[in-house]
Amino acid sequence: MIRDSDERPSRSKKVLAYEEIGPFLRAALGSDRAICIGGLFRQNRPVALVRELIRLGISDLQLFSSPGSGYDVDLLIAAGLVAETFLPAVTLENRLCPNFRSSVEQGRIRAHAVDALTIVGGLMAGASGLPFYPVAAWHGSDVIRLNPFAKEMTSPFDGAPLYAVKALQPPLVLLHAQEADEYGNVRHLTTMTYSDNLMARAGKKVIVSVDHLVKHELITSRPRETTIPCIYVDAVVEIPFGAHPTASFPHYSMDDAFIEAFADLSDEVRRDRTAQPLLERYIEKYVHKPHDIFAYIDAIGGYRRLSYLEREARFI
Repeated sequence: MIRDSDERPSRSKKVLAYEEIGPFLRAALGSDRAICIGGLFRQNRPVALVRELIRLGISDLQLFSSPGSGYDVDLLIAAGLVAETFLPAVTLENRLCPNFRSSVEQGRIRAHAVDALTIVGGLMAGASGLPFYPVAAWHGSDVIRLNPFAKEMTSPFDGAPLYAVKALQPPLVLLHAQEADEYGNVRHLTTMTYSDNLMARAGKKVIVSVDHLVKHELITSRPRETTIPCIYVDAVVEIPFGAHPTASFPHYSMDDAFIEAFADLSDEVRRDRTAQPLLERYIEKYVHKPHDIFAYIDAIGGYRRLSYLEREARFI
């Protein structure tokens, strides 16, 4: 739903300190357990915010995402916090997400059959304050039979058969971008934004991690570059490399080796459940033990590793 500035004052400062992220996430979720995660596959995923969510230990989560999700979703599932997923694609692009696969196969989570149109159409309805969004592309498909948010309808103008997807207004939206000012005006410096703007407009509470906070004057001097206006943002937090191991172009590229190592470990646990302690140690090392982003950077190998990702982003 589009909200006016009375609900989210455009001139209030919305910057959170790192230690304030957890309390914000807990208060935003309340008794609800539905979250929506932005970014696309290995781009602009708010992984640092996801790690903070895992540190809180809030379970029985219902996960929504842009149509392409991967490492961060699989990490949440590995932590045992997910009950249901509404995800069009869960993939590491070159392989399946092991924890998602094993959890679905063994009945530990319920994966609903939704497609990209479900998420994008539902968010468009939610962002516009409409109860549903019309869809024509499902003709001849079994999506309507399995999709929990889709229903048949008839066009009120010509009587033609159509379908409707229910509005989505997630209680909590997690996003990552490259820049924002202290009032919550967000700038993506990459084209890999996909449905982030829709999520911000549809979500009830929206928190955005950014690689850099910039002066308000820099935002207002180039207003056309603002991708998410402050009226749709509740909080911003500066987290350098907050999308790692996914990419945040043009600042740094994806850490393929880190993602692959996690996938290899998770595959080993999927094949042999006695190896579960290995996965628990991984989560302890990279999620629970680091008390801030700098401790996390130390844990993954320090700035030497990240400088390589920065250099790679400049030459891709």
